[in-house]
Amino acid sequence: MLARTVTQSRAPQLTSRVALNSKHSFFREIEHTGDTGIEIQASTRDEMFALAALAMARLMVDEKGIERRECRRLEVSGRNDADIIHDLLASALNLFLIDGFIWCDCSAKEHGKSITLNLEGERFDSQRHTLLGEIKAVTYHQLAVTRRAEDCWTARIIFDI
Repeated sequence: MLARTVTQSRAPQLTSRVALNSKHSFFREIEHTGDTGIEIQASTRDEMFALAALAMARLMVDEKGIERRECRRLEVSGRNDADIIHDLLASALNLFLIDGFIWCDCSAKEHGKSITLNLEGERFDSQRHTLLGEIKAVTYHQLAVTRRAEDCWTARIIFDI
């Protein structure tokens, strides 16, 4: 599996752009003993990956006040969609934990077994942003990615908190 991070000032045009505009309307939060998780439903594979990254961000930081000041690009490849979504979210989580980067907008583009994800946002600022919760890791526990129909992709991800 390959995960690569690139910092950019402008986001290249990618498919499945998803911006936050309503509180948790694009995912369902699920509780799990000692952990938390999300369930996503999307009409495309690209959108599923983008929504998963945005949902994880919303579990960590309130979306209010996050501005699109810079773009971070993640490129992840793997054997299957479960590996890709795990590594993609783990890489995005590392951007937050190590660089303090939080995103409010996301776009994804698939390249066979690889996904390129652009995250637009800024460095976390405790004076302007509200930390909602800590995520320690993305887990493989109950991790599932399913294509239910031509236009229905679902994902279930559990996070260690």
